[in-house]
Amino acid sequence: MGKPTRQAALGILVTAALVLSYVAMTAAVVMASLPVFAAALAVSYAADLLMHTAKYPALNRLRNSRFGLTIRFLVRQLMLLALCGSVSGLDPLVAQLASVGLLALFVIQVFYSAVQKRVSSRRAALPFTARGLDMDALEIGRPPHRFLTNKHIRKMLHLDVPLVAGVLATIATDDLLYATAGFGVSVGLAVLAVLVLLPGAKRALRLPTPDAAIDELNRQLAQYRPQVALYFTFAAISRDFMYQVNMWLESLESLDLRPVLVLRERATLRHLDATSVPIVCVPKAEYLARIEMPELRVSLYPGNAGKNVHMLQRHDVQHVFIGHGDSDKLASSNRVSKVFDEIWVAGRAGRDRYERIRHAVTDQQIVEVGRPQLTSLVPWTGSVRDSVPTVIYAPTWEGWSDDACYTSVIPSGERLVRTLLGHERRLRIIYKPHPLTGTRSPQAAEAHQRVIALLEEDNERRFGRKALDASAAVQGLADINQQLADLRNRGDRAPFADLSEAERTTRIRELQTRAGELYWDSLPADAHHVVTGKIPTLYDCFNHSDLLIGDMSSVVSDFVATRKPYAIFNLEGLPDEEFRNEQRTASASYLLDTECQGLEAALAATLDPAVDVMAPQREQLKEYLLGTDTPPSTVRFNEAANDLYRRGLQAFPLITPELQGVPPQRIREQEGAQPV
Repeated sequence: MGKPTRQAALGILVTAALVLSYVAMTAAVVMASLPVFAAALAVSYAADLLMHTAKYPALNRLRNSRFGLTIRFLVRQLMLLALCGSVSGLDPLVAQLASVGLLALFVIQVFYSAVQKRVSSRRAALPFTARGLDMDALEIGRPPHRFLTNKHIRKMLHLDVPLVAGVLATIATDDLLYATAGFGVSVGLAVLAVLVLLPGAKRALRLPTPDAAIDELNRQLAQYRPQVALYFTFAAISRDFMYQVNMWLESLESLDLRPVLVLRERATLRHLDATSVPIVCVPKAEYLARIEMPELRVSLYPGNAGKNVHMLQRHDVQHVFIGHGDSDKLASSNRVSKVFDEIWVAGRAGRDRYERIRHAVTDQQIVEVGRPQLTSLVPWTGSVRDSVPTVIYAPTWEGWSDDACYTSVIPSGERLVRTLLGHERRLRIIYKPHPLTGTRSPQAAEAHQRVIALLEEDNERRFGRKALDASAAVQGLADINQQLADLRNRGDRAPFADLSEAERTTRIRELQTRAGELYWDSLPADAHHVVTGKIPTLYDCFNHSDLLIGDMSSVVSDFVATRKPYAIFNLEGLPDEEFRNEQRTASASYLLDTECQGLEAALAATLDPAVDVMAPQREQLKEYLLGTDTPPSTVRFNEAANDLYRRGLQAFPLITPELQGVPPQRIREQEGAQPV
């Protein structure tokens, strides 16, 4: 077992302090020791605050152990009452004040939470959430201020601090004034919070009827006239899944057609990247069926999900599966794809993958459009970028089951990183795991943490903690992150509430670009990087790397566009020729086994182009996987959308008022295809 990461070690320390503080409070009650109780109480409050601020994983374990936040506060309060009973000679009025005060706080907190739940449930009952469309006509009441709603349970629970402090001060001084004052401050603040919340809650409950809301949405969509939709739904929503739709936003914005983004889960809005494309989030199928988009003829799907069927029911729309990356995984050529009118793939490799499932998808359904996301990649120059070569290790995740091991993190991640760190040539390592790494498999999560710990330990050994934290770029990144948070806040009182979605998107992307530049300056030039957030992007990491080591995934397929050397783990231990034949992405790759045999050949090819025997194969593979460079993939993607839209109009011409009731065949004869 490797050492835990610095963050994980701190989490363990804080969790231990929290648990021990309750043990100490229990002992203090038994001993009737005020100093011990006060110290332990302070530690428990501080540890709780640290755990929630840093979001340590131990929070979930405590919650699952029925020792969540509310229970911890309740136990603290019971300990306080027990202390009042154990201290001899204490005025009984102190315990009475504490009991009444804590009970009053509990009642007020329950009422406050009930009001919040009422507001959130009523607003969640609205048929949809929209962005980028003018819905002011609905006169939907503004929600209460974010300060009153964001993490309100934690804030209300902490209102017991003045009362608890006052009671402890009274026990120490025998002066009832402190307990009385604490009682007044705690209960007074709680009552004040309710009084401030109620007007905003009343305003927030001013909502239109579902019918009125749908009618207004249809009026706005009639003005915008969307022609192509990107439809996304997923059962288990988290920020880790949103890359599937986020990767397509800029491509959607660049289309000639008027785009709209159709989502099904409101939680997706929290993790959706900034975009100027109008958004309609409709949780219920019955409301989605009532949304009118008469000019919509193309719908794009980045994922295969059960609720896709609610959009697939639209017979006048051409439905296209675009996926979320081309790879040789079986999921990239699924039989379910036959429900779509077309399947857009990057290159010839995608077409060949679907030949594996004969009689499911026809060749005419496949359209090669390239990968428009890859335009920012810098091609290989034939030599490493800097004096210290950079290796990016970008493994995929463990997958949905243990039937197939897709990730190299479990069997080989730690060994690979140790080998790279011990290489005779100093190497910089960028660790960029799949966002879902460790979410299903505990073994993957543990291996992932060991890899991080190795890189952090080597950074501290070489540069020292002070040097790692002292960069001016670190403060610059913090400032940009605060600006990004302000821009993403869409509340009425937010700093940028008056910006349109297009203006907001432009500013956010400018800041993200600046943040990406600052990121590489935030550590010493040769320091290793662990990249688990959105900044820097995967493609930015590619541009700062000389060699990729990864698994069979779309990450490798995308990296091929750089023409740089790369290595893939052959986790099944197949003979090299058989593995290359089965996994076409591996045909130009250096291969590693689970013991990392083959790594030296990949490193040698990176450091000395003369021994890079795979260079010609990479050039051929790039065109096979991703298509030709001309015309650019952005052009091909746009042309594919335009062509399909024209064909959609031919099959289902637009119905103008004067053509109501005229058969579609007669309309086609009268008007023919309409231009985009």
